[in-house]
Amino acid sequence: MDGIDRFKVVTPQLVEPSLESTLDSPVGGGAAADSEVGAHNSRWSLPHPHVWHGPGLLRRATHGARQAPLATVLGVLVLLAVVGPLLWLRLYAKPDLRMVDLAVYRAAGESLAHGRPLYGYLTPVPQLLPFTYPPFSAIVALPLSFLSSQAANWVWTLGTLFVLGWLVMVGFRPFVRRFPAKYRPLVLSALLAAMAWTLPMRDCFRFGQVGVFLAALCALDCVLPKTRWPRGMLIGLAAAVKLVPGVFIPYLWLTNRKRAAVVATLWFVGVSIATAIAMPQASKQYWTSTLFNSNRLGDNAGTSNQSLRGAFLRALPGNLGSALWVIVVLIVAIAAYRWARDASLSGYEVRGLTIVGLLSVLASPVSWIHHLAGWIPLAIGVLLGDGRNRRRSWYAFAGAVFFTLELPWWGNTVAHKAAYLHVPGRLLQDAFMFGVLFAVWLLGRMESLSKVRMSATREAVVVSR
Repeated sequence: MDGIDRFKVVTPQLVEPSLESTLDSPVGGGAAADSEVGAHNSRWSLPHPHVWHGPGLLRRATHGARQAPLATVLGVLVLLAVVGPLLWLRLYAKPDLRMVDLAVYRAAGESLAHGRPLYGYLTPVPQLLPFTYPPFSAIVALPLSFLSSQAANWVWTLGTLFVLGWLVMVGFRPFVRRFPAKYRPLVLSALLAAMAWTLPMRDCFRFGQVGVFLAALCALDCVLPKTRWPRGMLIGLAAAVKLVPGVFIPYLWLTNRKRAAVVATLWFVGVSIATAIAMPQASKQYWTSTLFNSNRLGDNAGTSNQSLRGAFLRALPGNLGSALWVIVVLIVAIAAYRWARDASLSGYEVRGLTIVGLLSVLASPVSWIHHLAGWIPLAIGVLLGDGRNRRRSWYAFAGAVFFTLELPWWGNTVAHKAAYLHVPGRLLQDAFMFGVLFAVWLLGRMESLSKVRMSATREAVVVSR
């Protein structure tokens, strides 16, 4: 798909499509992607379903705003009323609780600017947080060090909200297109407000975390039919900032985008080597010591670690738990990559992307709750489709409620109330881990949720690789 995309157009034929084949996110090239969702015409309008990318999406959004000024104004009011208080609480919390991870990024940039040790500096009391990312991420964070703390907080928060809005548009597009154009800005605002209040996103705003931006980079590299950069570059850069996005490199390879996988690998390795040349001491410390010291990240067995390893550390600390963790991760990864590959090769790129994103949270040794922030909106949007399938709609609604509640923290409280509540409390403490596992399974078995009878339609299937 690099350079000039090659499109294989399947001759229109009579088919009985599954619900998702007509409604899955058109970014992934679902059949009949640009036809009106739910249309049951004998002829499908399919000008070019894959030409739907970042700038084009923004143009459509601004065009929709001009065409529906009332809905746009109402949508802004919804965001101010529903999301405004959340952001205000985060931006003006007590200084020692205000966007502490962003403070770590700014401190890393300041360390570069002032020549102090990158991995030896701790943020001020009471947090005393160290920098834990690869050295290249400190270079990325350097511009933040030139802003005041409050200015950086505002820029980061508004940027996070904007990127979340883009992810919501990607994940929920089939649902939004059910509505007349004049109502879509209001619908998008309501969806954005709902996703902003999920617990992973609340934590993302609270800590000033980078996860949503990395998810967007991976999404841009995977879902766009054409890119103005070598495909794979953004994933390589995201992995150089934080290693976890590297899980998308095997995904590119498995989905017949081998050149993109090579490009991602070369960018990751090249940027890391260039950083090592520019910052030899910091690079040596990270790649030989800091990388393997997971305790720098915090309590690995704490409630907020909702990875598979976190669950095993809480239930079976020791060598047995570590061995079982490795086995379970391998099993989950094999299944997730297979489902993601099948989805992508069938044209449902957003679904495949989301499965791998959720896998990255499960497989990482430490995955705090806010690491889910970029992937939950996509997962709920893909599950929902256009909202016509009742079962999928209930799953999407239940998922939104599930990830909005503070279930892991409730479980932590219950587990310490009484001895007989310890086991159910521990299970509830791992709620998001189980929820992500279930979401991966649901997305992987999407066809079983979409077995509805539809009238035969003519459909042009466009597949790009």
